[in-house]
Amino acid sequence: MPLSYCKSRGLTRAFSQILNLNFKEALAYNPYSLKIFSFFLIQLMVRLLINKMLRFSNFKLVLAFDIVFSITFFIYSFYNLVII
Repeated sequence: MPLSYCKSRGLTRAFSQILNLNFKEALAYNPYSLKIFSFFLIQLMVRLLINKMLRFSNFKLVLAFDIVFSITFFIYSFYNLVII
């Protein structure tokens, strides 16, 4: 099955390879896997950071940062799967 038919093909195997630090094999399973995995990993870290920031910062400012960052990073990570 060509990649153009199903762009999410092999993501589970690719994520498994990324966790084992086999990045070349992950890219062989799915060329978009590193971007998608980095999206989820960075979102996890940002969520933890935002929880800390909310205790000491302005809620509206943190919320605006979260929205802009998340939307921008989502478009960067999933552009090839959704748009193209």
